[in-house]
Amino acid sequence: MRLYLLRHGDAEKESKAGKDFDRGLTELGRKQVERVKNRLENDYSDREFTVFCSAAQRTRETWQIIAPVVEVEELEFLDDLYLAERTQLLNFIWNVNHPTEDVLIIGHNKGISDLASYLLDERIMLPTSGFLVIDFPNCHELTETSLGCGAKLSKCFPVE
Repeated sequence: MRLYLLRHGDAEKESKAGKDFDRGLTELGRKQVERVKNRLENDYSDREFTVFCSAAQRTRETWQIIAPVVEVEELEFLDDLYLAERTQLLNFIWNVNHPTEDVLIIGHNKGISDLASYLLDERIMLPTSGFLVIDFPNCHELTETSLGCGAKLSKCFPVE
């Protein structure tokens, strides 16, 4: 069982509509996510994913960039993942149905970093487009995860 956490790429300071939810990626953000796309293509092209993505514009754009190299069993865009805090994310992974062993969540800070910190029992701060792979060697389902039960397998922090 593996959990892949991806924070969206660098985003515009504000959207044309003035809503945080509608902010898109900057050119830098698109370049950052391209690096993650390359990592996914090189290291995880043989995996099949269940993908849960925040419904916000910047996370959707992040997904659109990596989508061509990700084999997907199931994909959902969820309002509940928008700016979700650690407790919400934990409740989500403990209760969500996922048909694959590999689950990718595309979300936002501070919650996604706090989730990683909890599962690894170490301080993690995902930068924009930060990508982290957590393995759960003693868990067969995400419902079994708890504080410090994860092991960091890989990370890609393309922050330039």
